[in-house]
Amino acid sequence: MIALVNSVLSQMSSFKKPQKSFIALLLSMLIIVQGKANFRNMSRYCNSSEKRFARWYHRVFDFLVFNEILIFQQLPKHSKCIAAMDASFMKKSGKHTEGLAKFFHGAIGKAEKGLELSL
Repeated sequence: MIALVNSVLSQMSSFKKPQKSFIALLLSMLIIVQGKANFRNMSRYCNSSEKRFARWYHRVFDFLVFNEILIFQQLPKHSKCIAAMDASFMKKSGKHTEGLAKFFHGAIGKAEKGLELSL
């Protein structure tokens, strides 16, 4: 897994080595960490501090390009690809929550105030 991530990161020339090594560490920690994946918990499983996770988390990383390289590196050249999207609804009230609006809630079959989570 780590070798695969590193090979994809090596193809992304717009990022420097420190950011590439952090992304490789972050992705491996998300696989290893048990429980909540917060900065403190991830720092328990590696030799990096919470502060390092917090600093690097604010940097821009192009996950779209990363995923595209990863997918097309693993698929045969002339294979067919499809895309799928799954939207979930999370009920939320309040006035100051970012992204709060009316979204379709499939379980009850109507639009409700809350957040939409897409995957």
